[in-house]
Amino acid sequence: MPDVSEGLESSIKNAANSCNNIVDFLNIIKSKRYTSTRFQRILLYSLLNITKKDIALSKKVQPYVRVLGLNKKGKFLISEIVKANPKLEIITSVKQFINKSTNKTLNTMLAKDIEATNIFTIGYEEDSLSNLDFTKKIITL
Repeated sequence: MPDVSEGLESSIKNAANSCNNIVDFLNIIKSKRYTSTRFQRILLYSLLNITKKDIALSKKVQPYVRVLGLNKKGKFLISEIVKANPKLEIITSVKQFINKSTNKTLNTMLAKDIEATNIFTIGYEEDSLSNLDFTKKIITL
């Protein structure tokens, strides 16, 4: 697992066995050598099953840009960005991107992105639906 050096997994397990919430866990495990931010990354990697291989692959490909919302100026900026960088993948519709993309690495990265959204929406008090990436349109102002 990324960011987990030798012996750190024991500390993580011991801390997890001695508390029942994330705040206590991070307070127990953080130190001068290992920050709580590092442990937050480790937990995220674990939750989304992000491996060292995934990270290495992501560094070898030009990432996509995911547009969640925009206004008139944003539309203009996106069109300018596309003109300047025609190879840059700009996602305004997840479904359309999945249907047309042949880049296996970007598809894997997007799958992790979708999974993260699905996990995040579990905490919604209302409309806790999965696959919002497919059902919610970008916000246009």
